[in-house]
Amino acid sequence: MAYAAAVTAAYALPDRELLAQCDVERCRAGGPGGQHLARTESAVRIVHRATGLEARCQDHRDRLANQADALARLRLRLALHLRGVADPAWVAAQRRGRQLPLGAGSASYPLVVAAALDALAAAEGQLAPAAQALAVSTTQLARLLADDKEVRVATDLLRAAHGHGPLHS
Repeated sequence: MAYAAAVTAAYALPDRELLAQCDVERCRAGGPGGQHLARTESAVRIVHRATGLEARCQDHRDRLANQADALARLRLRLALHLRGVADPAWVAAQRRGRQLPLGAGSASYPLVVAAALDALAAAEGQLAPAAQALAVSTTQLARLLADDKEVRVATDLLRAAHGHGPLHS
């Protein structure tokens, strides 16, 4: 229980507070990008100390852009791995009727995914009761959970743990 308290909703913290819980490493990026990438330490690796989860980014020539993307990836990974600490109000704030008009690029996406996975876990992997608990349609919940590859994998693992098949394509 102390572990859960130490990392309670780390993905919901402001960037500065989340970064304070992490180790940030700069390194040289490989791959396309030319000579600039080979000469500068623009790639970033962020490790959350309490969980050991990490994210990397070397997509940009600018280190700060890479750090922002790596932090967003880490935030989503934390949301995927920490169960039972999400606030269902995060879904309510994004809901429009029974619709969830947000995608993987939204800043609120990790929060909503965390609440959706908590509801899915409470519903023993069944979409319809989880959607009902969140007051969204089953289709909207399935779309949300299939919008990102890592979220889809986490969803399918959670469903498999309860004896259900993967989400339909």
